[in-house]
Amino acid sequence: MSSITITIEAPELTAAINKLADALRGAPTASVYSPQTSEAPAVAGTTITNVSAPAYTPTTPAQTPAAPAAPAQTPAAPAVPTATPTYTLEQLANAATPLIDAGRSAELSALLASFGVQALTQLPKEQYGAFATALRGMGAKI
Repeated sequence: MSSITITIEAPELTAAINKLADALRGAPTASVYSPQTSEAPAVAGTTITNVSAPAYTPTTPAQTPAAPAAPAQTPAAPAVPTATPTYTLEQLANAATPLIDAGRSAELSALLASFGVQALTQLPKEQYGAFATALRGMGAKI
């Protein structure tokens, strides 16, 4: 059995807490405190000891599916591009140039080989987007 000791320094709440303790113990109460109709007795420094409460068993209400919430209306956000950007051979070459200047020619050759070509001019236009993404992965600005 657990023991709880509570010291109350708020006289206006003392009567309400005492009634709560009585209710938890199962004791009958004489009246109900209502701040609109009566004043609570001023009992400063009241101490409640050895209050044992019945075991709490949480219950779960029946779950009902909630209606889907309507999407919140927000101010018009900038449109997110849904189309894949297109690149030109010149843009890809310009993006690769700083990598070559940095001494990473071997890496670029390996990247081209992974696309099945030996030179950028041999790269099919359908693979420009994927190649641009790979260049970005190497640190190119495109």
